[in-house]
Amino acid sequence: MNDKYTTQVDYNLPFDSKVQRLKRRYQGLSRVAASINDLYIYGVYPNNYPNLTTVLEQAKDHVKAIIKETKKEIALIEEPSNFYDLMPNDKLEEIE
Repeated sequence: MNDKYTTQVDYNLPFDSKVQRLKRRYQGLSRVAASINDLYIYGVYPNNYPNLTTVLEQAKDHVKAIIKETKKEIALIEEPSNFYDLMPNDKLEEIE
């Protein structure tokens, strides 16, 4: 074989953890929501583009819901002990 065309591939590449992927998702979705909020800077107003702004507001609401779910998932992975903590309205079972 010609050495010019052979390359060594490092098979010991680090894997991302699920938390890192979730944090990147959170960051990306936060940027999307912020971008939709900032459209007025570029002249996109509800009176100029009524249908577009309606759709974008719905998309922003959907993105916010996904952000909320992602934050919960990150919290469960990073601090699983909080999942078992008692909330103020929780009641303990009586053991006989």
